[in-house]
Formats: sequence, C-alpha cells, structure tokens
Amino acid sequence: MIYDHHLRLEPRQPDYDFDRGIQAEIADPLWFLGRQWQMGEQQGEDAGSPVEVTCWVAQRPLDPFDGDPRRDPKIVPPEAIVESEPDDWWTIGRRIRYGVKFKALLDVAALPDDCFFRLPPEASRAHGADLPPPYEQFNCGTGADFKCRPGQPIYLDGWAVWQRRVALGLQPADFPEIPAGAPADLWQPDELVYETQITCAGHTLALPRHAGGPVDWYSVDGDAPFAPRQLAPDAAPEVRAFPAQLTYPGAPNTRYWQIENAQVDIGGYPPDRSHFPSMLLTDLLSSHGTQWFLFPIATAAGHALTVERLDVKDGFDQVYSSQVLKALQPPTDWSLFRVNNLDFSTLLVWPTALAPLAGLALEEVLLGIDEYSNLLWAVERRVNSRDVRTPSTQELRTRPAAAPSGPVNAAEQAYTYLPAVDAVPYWQPYQLDVLNGRRRFVQARLADYSVQPPAPMEPAAAAQVLIDPRLADPAPVHVVDPAAVPVDGLALERRWMLARDVNGQPVLWVQRQRRPLLAPPARRLRFDVMEEVST
Repeated sequence: MIYDHHLRLEPRQPDYDFDRGIQAEIADPLWFLGRQWQMGEQQGEDAGSPVEVTCWVAQRPLDPFDGDPRRDPKIVPPEAIVESEPDDWWTIGRRIRYGVKFKALLDVAALPDDCFFRLPPEASRAHGADLPPPYEQFNCGTGADFKCRPGQPIYLDGWAVWQRRVALGLQPADFPEIPAGAPADLWQPDELVYETQITCAGHTLALPRHAGGPVDWYSVDGDAPFAPRQLAPDAAPEVRAFPAQLTYPGAPNTRYWQIENAQVDIGGYPPDRSHFPSMLLTDLLSSHGTQWFLFPIATAAGHALTVERLDVKDGFDQVYSSQVLKALQPPTDWSLFRVNNLDFSTLLVWPTALAPLAGLALEEVLLGIDEYSNLLWAVERRVNSRDVRTPSTQELRTRPAAAPSGPVNAAEQAYTYLPAVDAVPYWQPYQLDVLNGRRRFVQARLADYSVQPPAPMEPAAAAQVLIDPRLADPAPVHVVDPAAVPVDGLALERRWMLARDVNGQPVLWVQRQRRPLLAPPARRLRFDVMEEVST
C-alpha cells in the first residue's frame, strides 16, 4: 500500500496583539520605585532631556618631579618618572660608544678590571660579567675600534668610566649630552614597591605602593581638596557643549521599535559571589543605562581638572545650576572617579604611556615564604638577560663526594658522605631577624658541603632587585619586610620599556614590576647523611 504525503506552507494570522508589548507593562512597580529611591532618582526634576551644558573648569598643572624639567608629568609619561632607575640613560649602545670616546683620552692599561664589560669572577658585581644578549656578539672582537686590550675580547665600559670621571680627569663640560645628575630611585627594596609624591598647586599627591605598570588617576591620593576660584557673576564658561546619551555595545535602546545589538549581551555574563562588582555593573547598565549623558571637556595632559560649576539646559529651555539646586548634587560618599581626599569633581589627567613596547625580562626572581624551612626563598630564574637553571637532584648526586677528613679503617663497613642535595645554587635564603628594632627577612648564604672545607654556595645573589644600595657594609646586602610578600608568593621582573611623550619623542626606562604567584617556591633542607657503600 502506498501513502502520499504533501506539505504546504500557508500564511496564518497571528492570534496575539502587538499593542500589549508596546505598552511595556510592569509586573512589580514597587521594585522600580525602590531602585529609584536607592539611586537618588526621586531627587531629580520632572524635566526634559538635557540639550546644552555649560561649565566652568579649573585646570591646575602638575609640577616637574624634583624640579627636573626632564621629568615633567605634563610631557613625560608618569610610568617613566616613577619607575625609572638612576642609570637608565646608559644603555648598552651608549656604554660602548662612550667607551670608544674615552679610550682616546685615557690610559686604558692603567684602568681597573671593573671598567670593562668582561670581568673576573672575583670582581665587583655592580656591572655584571658579560654583555647581555643580543650584544654578546661584540665579545668576538669583530671591530678593532671596540677592542681596548690587544688579544682580549673585552671592551671599555663608558658608564663605569663616567662614574670615575673626577678621579680620571674627565671634564663634564666636554660631554654636555650626558645628564649631569641621575634621577632618584623611587623603588623601595625592602617593601618591593614604588612610593613617591608629586606636587600640584601647593598640594601633595601621594603615589603609595605602586607595584609597577600603568599609572592613572586612581593611582594617587590627595591631601586636601583644591580651593575653588573666585568666579565673577558674569564670568564666561570655559566649556559649552551638547550632551549625548551614553552608548555601549549591547546597550538598551531608548525607542521600543529599535532592536539592540545581539552580538553583545551584557546579561550573558552571569556573575557569581566572587564577582560582585560585575553584578552591580550589570544591574546599573540594564536598569539605568539610558539615563547617563556625556559631554566632552578639552584638557591638557598632566593637569588636575576640577569642574567648579555646571549648568544644564533641558528641552523646555529650563536651566539647572549646580550651585543653586542642591538636589542635583551627586552623593557625597560615592563617585565614579573619586580620588581620596580630593573633591568629587576633580580628576587627575595623566599622559599615560599608551601601548609601550616591553623588552625581554632582564631579571626574574620568585619570592615566597617556605613554612617548612622557615625561610624566605628568592629564586633567581633570569639574571643579566640570561636564563639560569637550577641543577637537578640527579646532577647534584653525581658530583664527586667530599674527601674523608680522617683515616678509614678497612676492616669496618665503608660509608660515603652525602650532603644535603636540596641546597642548590640560585636559591637565596632570607632568615627572619630583628634589624634596627624591626622584624625583617635578612639575606643569607647557603653553605656548600660538597667541597672541603665547606664554602658559601656560589653564585651569590646577582639580581638588582635583591640588592639594596642604601645598605652599606657590613650591613646585609638586602632585607625584606615580611608584610611585603603575600602568602602565595610573588614574582619580580626588570625589563626595558619604550614609549613616547606628548611631543612624540621616545622615552626609555627600566621597569621593576611585581605580580602574584599561585604558590610560593619551597625546598626541603634535609640534614646531611652517611650512606653505606655496598661491597
């Protein structure tokens, strides 16, 4: 038996009414009233949309840091001012070029070894041993102008010579391009952060505990609000603009017949308890996103901008002044761009470094508190632009054992001495101690018992982030505040950064940055053992 099936499409009149959807019925109007009360919307006026804004704006310039015009925050990005090291000007290229210039003026044979790039192992560690990558090619001696000693691939370090310019008789006036003074180092070696202050119109803006990276308006804290200007009644406004409604991808449109962008769904990111601000942002955008307006204010970089008066004209030609209508004032305990101890209408505008070029890490050090050994470990993973590798346990076991210190009785069972293999190079220990009345982790040295007599583990800490130049001998090389290292540990990195200032000129500096770890480095320091030798 055969059955034939036929399918046919027929137009059908919908059985529902579009009018109900346009009415936008509310199922819980009391909830809307409560939200309006919480957001302060019931304090507003029953007026039309804003069509014109006039405001009086005061712009106060930031002062150059330490009075140095080369560190002017109106021109130079704040990251280069805060994070720069004293000798950032002396790049590898300048150290080589000025070494060639100084070679013609000095007796190279009479200079000490630490004035050259390649140093003996026992020399000072202030300059490193070899040229870092990719400049190690100069050690091959391919250019006769670079070689300073016949038959040896070593080159004069212009930076080391310049530090001895007084003793060597070099006149700074003959080299005006070299900066006369080095900027102050704002890195706190014991706190592992940057800290400084910048002045503006007689006020102090503090930058506390900067961990490296972008510097923006929220990075500083003020000391007191700026005093308002004495404006004349007929003073012309500095800004006159037409406000526009705030829009963003996925925002609800103001008209019922307009369809939102379906590619972005703000409500498609369900926040959990660990992302409470995301829930507040979603609620704000979905329920009040159509009630925000924007207007531009032209300002110069490196200024503190304060809106001292704001007049808004609506579509009914009504003018609302912020000095008259107190109901239109924003909340005093909350602001989207609020800076501590500054007025809610003050915003700090930085010439922030936009998409700077970051070089490879010059140094990388992991720090973490090991509860097992009760030590703070500083693990050097990269030093002088080169990766360093900790020897494995198998490699340490294959090292020749230490020679016995006394006679061995052949009739007795033979034993071999196995030192604690967990004491390895590039793991620098810090012991908790009291220094100048304060608890500090003090840098120490591991002992290498694989040699006789026992000697300190080599090499010593060579990373610049593990050296405090403020400490003088015989004080410790480096100390760390216990509160500066979190429970999960942290990583410290040094790298070259390149950006441009507001005039388009390149700005180069060395950045030190800390970032969190998932787990701190740990190593068990077991005791040395005597292992029986099988015959």
